[in-house]
Amino acid sequence: SSGINAEYGHRVLQVMVDVEVQRKAGFSLQPEEETLRVNLESIQQELNAPNQFKGRLSEMLSLIRMQSLAEPSSTTASQIEGNILSSVHAHLARQQDGISHLLDIIRDDLQHLDIIKQGLAEKHTVTV
Repeated sequence: SSGINAEYGHRVLQVMVDVEVQRKAGFSLQPEEETLRVNLESIQQELNAPNQFKGRLSEMLSLIRMQSLAEPSSTTASQIEGNILSSVHAHLARQQDGISHLLDIIRDDLQHLDIIKQGLAEKHTVTV
């Protein structure tokens, strides 16, 4: 019963996608869609910029190496090293969260594209 309901729900969604695709055919992107596209492109460029994140990471790693070469008995050196390590860890965690979020968006978009593709294929076979 729930499987049949899910199947019907999926079919209704496919029909809705088909209707929306046909309705929007030939029109340009809406302002919200264009804003989303621009935002996604800027995020992608930011992640691909080699100097921004990689440069900061290299700088932090060199500071860690310099600290490890200094006397490890100094309390301030170990405190500074701990602060640097926590900063590096926080930075890498934010990067990983951002990449995970982008992957989720891409997976959702791919699922939607598959639904649209299936709907278009079904429509094409019905009209032929």
